[in-house]
Amino acid sequence: MTIISDQPVAAKMKPGQLGGPLLATVRHTLTDAGVGQAVIDEAVQALAAGQVYQAATVSVKEQNTHAVRPFFDCLDLVINHIVTGAPLDAAREAAEALAATPPAQDGHHPWCHVDRCKPHRYDDGVVLTEHRGPECTAELADGHEVLRLRAELGSDENLIDDHASVFIWAGDNDGLSYDQASLGRAIDSLDSFLDGLRHLHRVMGQPRAPKTEEQA
Repeated sequence: MTIISDQPVAAKMKPGQLGGPLLATVRHTLTDAGVGQAVIDEAVQALAAGQVYQAATVSVKEQNTHAVRPFFDCLDLVINHIVTGAPLDAAREAAEALAATPPAQDGHHPWCHVDRCKPHRYDDGVVLTEHRGPECTAELADGHEVLRLRAELGSDENLIDDHASVFIWAGDNDGLSYDQASLGRAIDSLDSFLDGLRHLHRVMGQPRAPKTEEQA
């Protein structure tokens, strides 16, 4: 005869109880097992933190939030290691890829595309270089017209300010130059703009309500 041990039964939610049925089950099971309240509180807090993280990472991946997605991808790998024991090689490689900085060639920034940098030799023999770095582009098309956006990192030794700048162009218009602080403000503004676009995308399929007799 085979004896089947009693299986834990999911605890029922009480009206107004926080955390959902999973947290209620954990509280109920640990309490019945005689576990101390301090350990119960720690377990519940860890589970609640996991639920918050799960909601956050789902939102990041659905919205394809590029700036923070690599961070969440690394955390996913660490969580998988804790749960399943899977090696952390992928997480380490991902972290190293994020942190890797190429060595700079003499006279250039680490980010320079040296073959695109333009040295200018002047009559007094001085050579000043226009440094060119990575760029990114985006195209916004409606099927008829295309709006092209381009941003490029660079610095120019001709300028008094030796700091790098990011130049942004929209179509054939003159580009705008941003230092590190102003680019941060521009990124914040664009983040808000993208959040607004996502909201418009979510609601644009809502149908129009029927007109009243007075409006018809």
